[in-house]
Amino acid sequence: MVNFKAYTLAALTCFAAFSAQATERRSFAYTQPMEGVYEQYWTAQELTAQDTYAGQPRRLYVEGQGKLGAFHGVLNLDCDTPRFSTWLAQSEYLSSDAVPVEVINGLRATWCDD
Repeated sequence: MVNFKAYTLAALTCFAAFSAQATERRSFAYTQPMEGVYEQYWTAQELTAQDTYAGQPRRLYVEGQGKLGAFHGVLNLDCDTPRFSTWLAQSEYLSSDAVPVEVINGLRATWCDD
């Protein structure tokens, strides 16, 4: 019985630590209105869950689904110098030009305004 309590306590301690890290992970979502009843849904998650060093760009996976079609891209978001932000990869169907300015501004607000 003592071992069970010790193992349970250890498991709960590990779970609490992992849960705390999971809640700190940021994500982004935006619904782009389209004509009529149509919409385009945009989401983003950070690919690396580790802390970024000062001046390091954040690597984000950006996805779009909806009226315009599917978009998948990896963005190096440079918070210090926005013009140095670059798309490392993007889908062939929709280009990064289809990503609306509201999404880019939302990504900057989510990950750069600490």
